[in-house]
Amino acid sequence: MSKASKLSTDRRSFLRSAAAAGMVASPALSSPSGSSSRIEAIETIALSDPGKYDFTLVRVRTSDGITGIGQCESPSLVIDAVIKTRGGLEHLLKSEDPLEVERLWQKMYDRTSLWGRRGVTIAAIGAVETALWDIAGKILNKPVCELIWRSFAAVRGPSEIKTRVRPYATVYPPGDTDDEIRTRLGAAVARNFAAVKFEETPHGFGHGDLHNDVRLVRLARETIGERRDLMIDVQNAWYDVGQAVATCKAIEPLNVFFIEAPFAADNLEAYRRLADAVDVRIAAGDWGFSTRFDYIDLMERGGVDVVQPSTVRSGGIGEIVKIAEMAYRRGRIIVPHCWNHVVGVAAALHIAAVVPNLPYFEFPLAFPDSPLISELLVPPLRPEGDGWIELPRRPGLGFTLDEKLVKRYRVPPF
Repeated sequence: MSKASKLSTDRRSFLRSAAAAGMVASPALSSPSGSSSRIEAIETIALSDPGKYDFTLVRVRTSDGITGIGQCESPSLVIDAVIKTRGGLEHLLKSEDPLEVERLWQKMYDRTSLWGRRGVTIAAIGAVETALWDIAGKILNKPVCELIWRSFAAVRGPSEIKTRVRPYATVYPPGDTDDEIRTRLGAAVARNFAAVKFEETPHGFGHGDLHNDVRLVRLARETIGERRDLMIDVQNAWYDVGQAVATCKAIEPLNVFFIEAPFAADNLEAYRRLADAVDVRIAAGDWGFSTRFDYIDLMERGGVDVVQPSTVRSGGIGEIVKIAEMAYRRGRIIVPHCWNHVVGVAAALHIAAVVPNLPYFEFPLAFPDSPLISELLVPPLRPEGDGWIELPRRPGLGFTLDEKLVKRYRVPPF
């Protein structure tokens, strides 16, 4: 036996002995990434609260019974097809090591490229990737934030993972009357959210004259007070840059944190013209934008100040961290979108814990509420009394599904 072979054999023998003695983690012996676990199956979980909300979850299961969860804001039947079709995500990942999350993301992206690369396929990949991070955390007994931390290589950049993170409240719908608006925004104030988003509605903000739009934003500001950040979501309702500029300038004195989605997603020139003309931040990202490639265009051609990749549409946790770093290099901030998809909110917690240019992430204040929003996760995911959320230190995402609710609301993919 050569000297090199003997050293290699001695090293393996030492590692096996050390693992048995608890000195090192034994999974490191079984594969290059350190896991004896193998991906066995992926299921689509369609949930429906009739007349209210429909949701799509995915659950990845390993050969040793470990499961991870993810979520996508896409039709459950389409997601199920992406996963189960010949050459789909389940086929691609079967028998793979769930710890190799980055490599498996690339494998899914590459092998679906002729019918994917954007849109619903990316949403499915992102849900599966989130579930893989959840599994990886459980295998390694670490929260996801510890697995995804990366250096942004910044002077005075943080080197510690945050222990508490800050949501903003999306109050939706905001109400049809002034009294409803006061009541619903007031619910966010009562729960001590540091920031509140006021939404466009068909007969409300974004569809009246300038005078009424200013009146409604002033009402929102008066309701939440001067010390909270106020965000405005136009939901792509504008098409005239002149109207957008006039409205933004008129409401700038009311200290608006950002204007979200003023134009249709493909109107990047309109975004650029508006961003150049006003002082208020312009935000976009949840309407049809998916991977880092879309966000390069959104920042470079659209000139937006705030990128809003969705934790349930944009390719998963790792892809959003990459988008965040691209925004950081350009002096922009990231405020992840997820609306009322609470597994996506759980993913956002871990992203917020490691990204320096992320002041807020979205948290739902839905009217009406549904158990699929407020009770789906165990333990319940809620802000504390001061409006912040303590980062879970439990393995993986730190949450499981309430299986009684899943059983009650589960329907076939549709």
